[in-house]
Amino acid sequence: MSHDTLFDRLLSAPLVSEEVDPFSVDGELLPEEAAVVEGAVSRRVAHFTAGRVCAHRALDRLGAPPNCPVLQGEDRAPIWPEGFVGSITHTDAWCAAVVGRGTDVRSVGIDLEPSTPLKDSVLARVCTPTELRHLATLSDPDLMANVVFCAKESVYKCQRPITGKYLGFHDVELEFEDDRFAAVFRGPAGEFEPGDRLSGRYLVERDLVAAACVLEHS
Repeated sequence: MSHDTLFDRLLSAPLVSEEVDPFSVDGELLPEEAAVVEGAVSRRVAHFTAGRVCAHRALDRLGAPPNCPVLQGEDRAPIWPEGFVGSITHTDAWCAAVVGRGTDVRSVGIDLEPSTPLKDSVLARVCTPTELRHLATLSDPDLMANVVFCAKESVYKCQRPITGKYLGFHDVELEFEDDRFAAVFRGPAGEFEPGDRLSGRYLVERDLVAAACVLEHS
């Protein structure tokens, strides 16, 4: 299923986004990138290829040197060319990359998730008690639980390049207002102290939930 661009609606210049159907990509990997997924299953190759094609298109629009590979670290996070920051996300239905210059923003994290209900076992792992109480007051708690999951994933992707920390789902707590959210740190993480906040936006479109979190320069 094709989608209108999602992250163009969540983010604005100076960030650039590119999005594609991961199984209908017009483009290919650079040799260094192809080596990363050599021997991987076809689904993994399709997702990885779509993400890198989107990343290259966004980098081109920002004037990055041509044919810069976007490799990955041990945690599979993208390694961006010097001077650029970005984030990649993909599902079987849709794939996106958002890129910016490091002089414009410190970090960005994006995430896509299918808009299907979370299992109860996953729900308790993702949501804090306060978040669970909030969900119980809503008309569609199943969908909003998925928004919590997606938003937290975007937060983790945003903070990871800055802190180098792996965060658990309960390490931040979300507060929502309309289509915006604030992620409040519940404990220290690198430069972040308890009570510090990262901000983002989300949207729901048909079968997908999308979320984006940006850390600006202070």
